[in-house]
Amino acid sequence: MRHTATVATGTLATSALLLVAACGGGSDEPAGGGATDPEEVSGTVTFWPYPFGGVNEASWWEPHIEAFNEEYPDVEIDLQMQAYSGREESLVTSLSGGTEPDVVYFNPDFIPKYAVEDLLLPLDDTRDDWDQFHDSALNAMSYDGTLYGAPQLVSVSTNFCNVAIMDEVGVECPTTWDELREIAPAVQDAGYYVTNYYGTVNLNASFYQYLWQAGGEVLNEDMTEATFNSPEGLRALEFIKEMADNGWIPNEELATIPPFEQSEGGQGNVAYNGGGSVSSVQDILGEDAIETAPPMQDVESVIGGTVGGWSIFNTTDAPEASQAWVRYLTDVEFLDEFLPASNRFYSPRMDTAQLYTDNPALAVGAEYVPDMRAAVQHPAAREIIDIVMPHIQSVLLEGTDPQEALDAAAEEVNRIL
Repeated sequence: MRHTATVATGTLATSALLLVAACGGGSDEPAGGGATDPEEVSGTVTFWPYPFGGVNEASWWEPHIEAFNEEYPDVEIDLQMQAYSGREESLVTSLSGGTEPDVVYFNPDFIPKYAVEDLLLPLDDTRDDWDQFHDSALNAMSYDGTLYGAPQLVSVSTNFCNVAIMDEVGVECPTTWDELREIAPAVQDAGYYVTNYYGTVNLNASFYQYLWQAGGEVLNEDMTEATFNSPEGLRALEFIKEMADNGWIPNEELATIPPFEQSEGGQGNVAYNGGGSVSSVQDILGEDAIETAPPMQDVESVIGGTVGGWSIFNTTDAPEASQAWVRYLTDVEFLDEFLPASNRFYSPRMDTAQLYTDNPALAVGAEYVPDMRAAVQHPAAREIIDIVMPHIQSVLLEGTDPQEALDAAAEEVNRIL
């Protein structure tokens, strides 16, 4: 039977999210590289996938499960489609009740949180061809030198401009903060917003990107102290504040995130998008509506993004079967079907087929996968975001002094570090 995981609710500011009582069952030793005879592998694998663009129905997965079963006839895949809404709460509840999945989809900031509580199987020996995966993808799914998530997909926050606005105003797509400042008056005079900034979105896709572009870091090298209140952090926040104060960004989107089709960007009123979903814009405005741009730069040229992949809880009754399924999901053959069907994600591997060849604006994102920067690799990464975000908002919406806001946020973050 499964060994149990005792879960404490609340944030890491008061206690660890997960307190593990590992008492028998399960396994911490992964099978190596797929050497086990498939005929000898058996068990039920509870599998939690989420919607991935065009891959959003159980019916899409069923033929692939059948194909997997041709090689592993004694493994049952218990497919349980999940929703992103309430995602973390569902995980905590399942762990508390002993109903957690065997294989679950994680993004980078989930990995440290569960790895530090000794809840995940190491995956370094699950495949023998990790050298065919981009380092950026592997690093994002690792913690303390150990791989805990098998990369399945990469999302890149590609920068792009609205072609119609650029042509009307007669300016070029900016690639630096100063170039953005230069085009701002003309774009604004023509009745458009210069760019956008969602104040309530995950900081990985907002403040952190500007911080990294300014040459700053969220935490120090050994991750024991906040450093986002550095001169670089102040430079980043003052630039965002400059855009807000000048009306270069939609003010209402600082406080709320509307459905994209109702946003100013979705309605074609934003000149430059500093990192977004190319396919979402094209679905609304048309494939030729945007022109992609290189990663934005101040001191550093940085493009954000994230990685998604499969982790295995070490409470599983079927470690070999779970690893076999994860190997299948990260094979070239499967990715060559999964990624085009998603219609928005890129490959974590270097040996898969070229994607989106009929859509250059979407295809260009693959060029940035090796340099993509994802989340902060700390167990409290999400708690840090929850602490910092209100302080950023107080600067943009309430006029708080930027340095005072950053210092106050850093003091709170240091308490949990």
